[in-house]
Amino acid sequence: MNKSSNPIKIAIVEDDAILREELSQFLQAHQLKVYEANNSLGLNDLLLMEVLDIIILDLNLPGQSGLEIAQSVRKTHPKIGIVILTARTALADRIKSYEHGADIYLPKPTPSQELLAAIHGLSRRVVESTPSGWILQLQSGQLIPPNGESKIPLLAAESLLLSTLSQAPNHCLESESICEILSEQLMSEAMTKRSLENIISRLRKKIQPMLSGAESRIIRSVWGTGYQLCLPLSIVNS
Repeated sequence: MNKSSNPIKIAIVEDDAILREELSQFLQAHQLKVYEANNSLGLNDLLLMEVLDIIILDLNLPGQSGLEIAQSVRKTHPKIGIVILTARTALADRIKSYEHGADIYLPKPTPSQELLAAIHGLSRRVVESTPSGWILQLQSGQLIPPNGESKIPLLAAESLLLSTLSQAPNHCLESESICEILSEQLMSEAMTKRSLENIISRLRKKIQPMLSGAESRIIRSVWGTGYQLCLPLSIVNS
């Protein structure tokens, strides 16, 4: 991935608004793309909308704790880097954080330059790792099968749908939520369930001929819920 054209995407999850803003401004000044949230709900919204590389996470948060968030994110987004930045310095907290999926644990206050160095070190694993399985190239709107022999051109709605499902918990999302996200991101009229079904039908026709024997479905309907992505999909911003 070309970092100059595709900056590292970072979410700061911190309920102290002043600290969150200070961190955001510092990291943006160093050419990083920064998003902000003050709790798990805000982070979940970001994960549905953006392909994040790293999360900077406080432990003491309203609602879900930082430990609970780290554990959940590690299960649903195993490639994301997780940096714990917290005032809690006890050894037990450090151990629990690593057990729950953290990559780096930093106590408050940590010098900004040290945090930046930790982010860059972590990004070499997170951002530059070689994708496996199917690859969705967001900027070019192309889907590449595991053999890499051919690229499947996608419409904007098709690409956004795959990206949205791949980042949802268990790769599954309610139909209403999918329609809302696609309408907002595509800046179009409110999308109907029928329109969503048409998008999925087109995707199946495009991708099905490329599936191997071990792969049978692309997107499956989940009764009473919505849809679930069945392909092992990596997303790159190139």
